[in-house]
Amino acid sequence: MDQEDSRKITPDPQKELTTTVVIGAKRYLVLTEDYGFEKSLIITRVYLGGKIISTKKTDYKNILSAPEPVTKIIELMQDQHEDAITMLRAEERKGTNLTDYLDEMRKFIQRRNHKGACTLLTIAFDHFPGDPFLFSYYGYLEAILNKNYKQGIDTCLGALKELKGNIPEGLELFYPVLYLNLGKTYLAAGYKKAALDVFYKGLAYDYENKDLLREIKNLGARKKPVVGFLPRTHPVNKYLGKLRHKLKST
Repeated sequence: MDQEDSRKITPDPQKELTTTVVIGAKRYLVLTEDYGFEKSLIITRVYLGGKIISTKKTDYKNILSAPEPVTKIIELMQDQHEDAITMLRAEERKGTNLTDYLDEMRKFIQRRNHKGACTLLTIAFDHFPGDPFLFSYYGYLEAILNKNYKQGIDTCLGALKELKGNIPEGLELFYPVLYLNLGKTYLAAGYKKAALDVFYKGLAYDYENKDLLREIKNLGARKKPVVGFLPRTHPVNKYLGKLRHKLKST
């Protein structure tokens, strides 16, 4: 019996994912179902008060002939389910501040949920088109998800160039993320030295930035304290180290 015949008689029970999402006083149910090989359909529905408020359908017939179709279908199902949750939360935050989107974006990236970050980014662009911080994330995600390293680097550099010396009020704390995204994009492209230089420049704006310090540590590089006989955490070393980074970035 060939592989195609075997697939036809393999039991294919209905599979589903359910998540309850509470936003304020509203309680949503997100339900994603796989209707099996015969229908080749994944449907995600969002319920509020027992009523369907949104539906998304995906036909996966083209996946059935690919290697390991079951694994790919499960991944597609999970991605569609997570996207629906992301969209739901983002839609409920319409009119929110840019800082809220940037905070959420950072959390997605930290969890390595790049597809979820991409979904959130699309929504954020609807409310803040052309924003340099969002374009910086776009450049990073373009490199990570699509392996388009040149475009990713150019986009991150463009975002940094647009904002340098002209940081909007209230977004000063987010400025180092431009260096973080650019450095990680360089890393994805294999440019370790360029990434390290960028991470150090970012520290000039936030000497204790945990994300930048983590990336530097992962690369196995860290500058010696300015005053060798004092601990790295001593206020004098912190101040002089910050000054050193500022001088280097000018």
